[in-house]
Amino acid sequence: MNAVPDMSASAVPDRRSWIYLALLTMIWGASFYLIAISLTGFSFGFVAAGRVTLAAVALVGVLLATGRRVPAWGVEWAWCAAIGIVGLAGPFMLQSWAIRTVPSSMVALYLSAIPILVLLLSRIIFRDYVSPLKWLGFVLGTLGLALLTWSATGGGTLEFGGWPGQVACLTAALCYAMAAQIVRAMPHVPPLPATAATHISASVVLLPVGISEFPVQVPPWGPVLALLMLGLVQTGLAQYMRMVTVRRAGPVFVSTVGFLIPVWAGILGVGLLGETVTPGAVASYVLILGGVYLARSRKPRAS
Repeated sequence: MNAVPDMSASAVPDRRSWIYLALLTMIWGASFYLIAISLTGFSFGFVAAGRVTLAAVALVGVLLATGRRVPAWGVEWAWCAAIGIVGLAGPFMLQSWAIRTVPSSMVALYLSAIPILVLLLSRIIFRDYVSPLKWLGFVLGTLGLALLTWSATGGGTLEFGGWPGQVACLTAALCYAMAAQIVRAMPHVPPLPATAATHISASVVLLPVGISEFPVQVPPWGPVLALLMLGLVQTGLAQYMRMVTVRRAGPVFVSTVGFLIPVWAGILGVGLLGETVTPGAVASYVLILGGVYLARSRKPRAS
């Protein structure tokens, strides 16, 4: 059995971890857009169930094609089931439900609480040392996201949506942060079988909801393709990369993707849609990137 890498708050990310972080930023950056398109043809319950079930089927297919198996029943499955319920089934339902009443920009802002929550949970649960510089980095990143959201309204009043949707967003953020800690604490299971088992567990929970909300008529191709993309790429592939990166560099490092997604969205807006970059957006990007730079893990100094 391979040794489990150091996943503490001070773990130093390697090149593969940085590559996966960049890919996760690009993949998850499109999630809100794909969810919104999916909801034009499916109910929120069917979208949540559909994306996780599609991912589970694809991951099991990869296991069969490569001659590997899902984890053995018992302790390993219990850990994977916990991740599937806390980190997939719960937040997927909450996020899909909330985005109907809460603007997507506010959903992104609420989910940006994940890095701070992960840092706090790592400190409380694992007693990780968090340097003042790392705290400062996470605070700057959060302030940058708040400034970005405010500047997107032209400095006007933010539309938060109804309070039930806001509570759902915050609860989803807490679920994601807790799931990252479970991944860190679980016994060593190869990432691909573990990812497949988590999605199977989440499917068992969500499939009854999906069946009960199965569409009466076949939706247009747009929502169908969006749901397929959500399941295969934004869920299955992304969760596998997330599992690998958490094990290699720790949950605190992976959580910084929440700061980088808005920056990626801004780059896409300028490059593909011809949007104008406002001074407020530039200032927010500086705060976010500066915060990620300060929050990055460093090799301990030799004594």
